[in-house]
Amino acid sequence: MRECSARLDYIKRRGGIMLLTGDPGVGKTLALRRFADALPDNRFRPVYTPLSTLKGTDILRHISDRIGLQPRATKSSLYTQIQHEILESKDQRGSTIALIIDEAQLLPVPTLHELRLLTNFKMDSYDPFILVLAGQTDLRRTMDYAVLESFAQRFAMRYHMPPLSAEETADYVRHHMTLAGAPDEIFAPDALAAIHDLTFGIPRRIGVLAQQALHYAMFAEKRTVDADIVLKAHAGQ
Repeated sequence: MRECSARLDYIKRRGGIMLLTGDPGVGKTLALRRFADALPDNRFRPVYTPLSTLKGTDILRHISDRIGLQPRATKSSLYTQIQHEILESKDQRGSTIALIIDEAQLLPVPTLHELRLLTNFKMDSYDPFILVLAGQTDLRRTMDYAVLESFAQRFAMRYHMPPLSAEETADYVRHHMTLAGAPDEIFAPDALAAIHDLTFGIPRRIGVLAQQALHYAMFAEKRTVDADIVLKAHAGQ
C-alpha cells in the first residue's frame, strides 16, 4: 500500500496516465479511495467511476457527465467539450481533473483507443490532467497488445500491487485483532502461516478466512485459533 501510494503521489505531482493492476482483493480500490480523499480540494477535482463496460460514444458521454458537463450529441463535440473542460480547469481555474477508472480490465480495446485519443493534448506534449486506469491483472496483459502500444507508451507510471508476504499477512491479522480490542494473541503462529498459504496473501481473502476461523473457534469453544481450525474453516467443515 505504501509503494502504491508513493506512485500515486508521483502521478499527482507530475500529471499524466498511470496503470494500476493487481489481483482481486489486493487493495487497489482502497488505495484509490485514499488517494482521492487526500487530494486538496483547491487544486484537484477527483472523478471516480467503476462503470468500465461502456463502448464508443457512451464512455465519452459518461465521462462528460461525471465531470459535470451537459453531454453533447456527437462524438467530435464530446471530445472537444471534455478536452476544453480539462484544459480550462487546469489552466484557468488551477484545478487538475483526476479521472479514475476502476475495473478497467473490462474496457474493450476500441474504448481504450477512445481514451488514448482523449488524452492527446498539444500533439502529445502536455499532460493537463490525471488518468488512472485500475484493474485486475488481465489489464496489464491487455495493454501489451501490439494494437495498444501507442497508448501504453504514454503511461507515465505502471504499478502492479503484489499480495502480502507471510510476515505481512501475520501483521495484517494481528493489526485487525488489535483494532477489534482483542487483549491476547488469539491466532497461533501456525494458524497465521496457514491463512497466508490458503489465501495467497490477498487481503480480502485473509479477512474472510480469519473471520470464518474465529467463528469456528467460538462454536468449538476454543480460545486459540490454530492451523487445524483454519483448515477446517477453509474446508467449510
